Amino acid sequence: MRPARIILLIVALVAGGLAAFLVTRGGKAPAPRQVVTEVVPEQKEQILVAKAAIGVGERLAADKLEWQDWPKGALRPEYVTSSAMPDAPAELTDAVARFEFFPGEPIREAKLVRSDQGYLSAVLAPGMRGVSVGVTAESSAGGFVVPNDHVDVLLTTSTEMGQQSEVILSNVRILAIGKRLGELGATGAAEGADGSTPTPTTFDSSTIATLELGPAQAETLVNAATRGQLSLTLRSVADFNQPQTAGAPGASSQSVRVIRFGKEQSVMTGSTTSGSVVNQQAAIDAVPTVQPTPVATDGQLPPVVPQ
Repeated sequence: MRPARIILLIVALVAGGLAAFLVTRGGKAPAPRQVVTEVVPEQKEQILVAKAAIGVGERLAADKLEWQDWPKGALRPEYVTSSAMPDAPAELTDAVARFEFFPGEPIREAKLVRSDQGYLSAVLAPGMRGVSVGVTAESSAGGFVVPNDHVDVLLTTSTEMGQQSEVILSNVRILAIGKRLGELGATGAAEGADGSTPTPTTFDSSTIATLELGPAQAETLVNAATRGQLSLTLRSVADFNQPQTAGAPGASSQSVRVIRFGKEQSVMTGSTTSGSVVNQQAAIDAVPTVQPTPVATDGQLPPVVPQ
């Protein structure tokens, strides 16, 4: 056999063996790649939350507060944190809640008042007054008026033309109904056996409604209570943020009823530049006085009295 053929045969055998090796190795599944996932825990901070429901006007207690882990990325500046106030449960004890806290809700100092003056004075807005009037279910939307609702106050009086009603205050806030402040039941009421707060209910008899009023509004309401029957008309929640249209805080225009010589007139008192109420007597004096007609007694006309 020629050497050239021998070399060609060897090359063919080597190429065939290499091809067979490659085909055999390519049929095997590749080894699986292992993916390692590293879990990085998110940084957390402890914040103070309400352990149980806290009602409006209720004083905080250590047993109603607890620390809870909170993601640092979700922290807000107003939250009470363990790093900023480690003794917060003790420091905030006896603070008064101006708004409700629900279980698990973060405690914010903006919703608290550190006061020793009582419940109602702590929830009053600055410059406002708490004025109470007697109401019944019939005169208060069937007893469905609850604290934080807004109402109009109507005065019903008896006149020669019959019963007449007029709005004396508009869009004023109800602070309390009886002893109830807020939606979580009576202030200072004992908890149930399971630690729950008393369920709010409507009232079906006479009770006391406490309204949040400005000084001028308080005067208007107290004066109206002596003139007739007061009623509350419930307003829509959409009206809560609307400006008060009658008897707004600081407003000093008031209606004064003047009766002279059997005739009734209504006089609106004005206001000074400083916003104080003008003396009502000045408004009364502004009503023109009707002098009585002189009567002749001896057949002669009496002298004319200058006006």
